[in-house]
Amino acid sequence: MQRIVKEGNWKYSDEHFEKIIIVEQDWDQFYEEGYSEDPPYLNSKGYVYYIHFGNYWINEYGNICPGSISIPFLSKEEAEEYAKNQVSDLMWNKSSKD
Repeated sequence: MQRIVKEGNWKYSDEHFEKIIIVEQDWDQFYEEGYSEDPPYLNSKGYVYYIHFGNYWINEYGNICPGSISIPFLSKEEAEEYAKNQVSDLMWNKSSKD
């Protein structure tokens, strides 16, 4: 399961803005069963959050595929704070989810 929980744009250069989304999912993007020493990085509800920078697409399995992905976060709020400190002129879209 993956779902977009927040969307917006950030200033990539003087006149160019890029998409940014925060994705909630129920699997650790970087965990490899049989290879990872630690358990999957998921919060107590079984979710992890990633920031996807730039364009993204939905693959044939229905997964959100990013151009670039962040480190994992255990909450949407942690991901929002990280994004705020990493990119210029961040503008989140207005949403009923906020």
